[in-house]
Amino acid sequence: MRVAVLALVPIVLGTPAAAATPAGKVAFLDRGRLVVADLATGSSRVVASHVSGPPGLSGDGKLVSVGGRIVGGPTLAKGRLVWAPTGETAAYQTRAGAVFTWSPTAGRRLVVGASWGATSFAWGQTGTLALGRSICHVPCGVPLHQEVWVRRGGSLRRAAGPLRGVQLPRIAAVAGDGRALWWSDEQGSASIAADGLPLYANRTRVADTLVYSDYVSVCGSHLAVAQGGDRYAMHGKRIVFDGRDVSRDPSRSWVSPSCSPDGTTLVAAASVNTTPPRIGNEHRSIWQLLPARGRLTSPPAGFTDEFPRLLRDGSVLLVRTRSHATGLQLYGLGTVELLRGGKLTALGSAGRASNYYGHYDWPDVVAVR
Repeated sequence: MRVAVLALVPIVLGTPAAAATPAGKVAFLDRGRLVVADLATGSSRVVASHVSGPPGLSGDGKLVSVGGRIVGGPTLAKGRLVWAPTGETAAYQTRAGAVFTWSPTAGRRLVVGASWGATSFAWGQTGTLALGRSICHVPCGVPLHQEVWVRRGGSLRRAAGPLRGVQLPRIAAVAGDGRALWWSDEQGSASIAADGLPLYANRTRVADTLVYSDYVSVCGSHLAVAQGGDRYAMHGKRIVFDGRDVSRDPSRSWVSPSCSPDGTTLVAAASVNTTPPRIGNEHRSIWQLLPARGRLTSPPAGFTDEFPRLLRDGSVLLVRTRSHATGLQLYGLGTVELLRGGKLTALGSAGRASNYYGHYDWPDVVAVR
């Protein structure tokens, strides 16, 4: 294990209460191997080989998944499992379109059938499940029941819609107050979505962001987003926390906010603010924006620090990334790093993450609990 000491101005991360909280785990893919690292000890082990698909960890960190398969357990779906933030419950969608939950104790339970038209879903902190809905019968025209619903205690309640025109609801998260956070995908157009979509909390528009999971961060009763359209991640992004700009530096483009559950600490990644002539030269650093402000990392030339995740003990997980290009693909290979007490510790190699206009898809390769 490599340990590097950062020659940076010390910044206290987290709080004494946070420091007493267990650090958690991280699961990541490395050339077809699924690796799980214990962030309290720094130890890691390979739990599955010859696998593919997004990794996941149950809310209590005891179960690990890759794609729709639970390691040492059942294969539930072809896609990914979405784990609740506590306990051992996962939600997933079948190929036909039905949404189920599963846990080791309760087994499989139906949430909505295939004909209901679920488009996407996400968990909230209290077991709330938000679901997008759109029903399209061929020939489609304007889809029916374009709506957002919230499920609590087994009961469904409509939170937004019916939406006018063609608006495919894409669920991003659930806010601390239980409102569904969702993007309005006008015309269901990938080209329009690439330049950002309006983000709503139930029926209230709260921001405009690119459609990436790491651009929306729920921190208890607080919300942090990477605000700004334009598909270039290096251009014109700022961190908005509860409606106010906390990045306060337009010379940089700010992305991937991550904050503590009480909202007191906030970190993000930042590059120079530009429309780059070439994708792959992001050279981002990790910054703390709240409560104190300062740069946490300075990657060497040719590298970029991506996907910062603020952990429960106040330390930061990140992926130090190097861009690679072929004739048809642009992607990053990285090292999962733990920043704690001013020291950067390498936990293992991860890759590869697609690079789309300067955004690396590390959320599809690395899962943190």
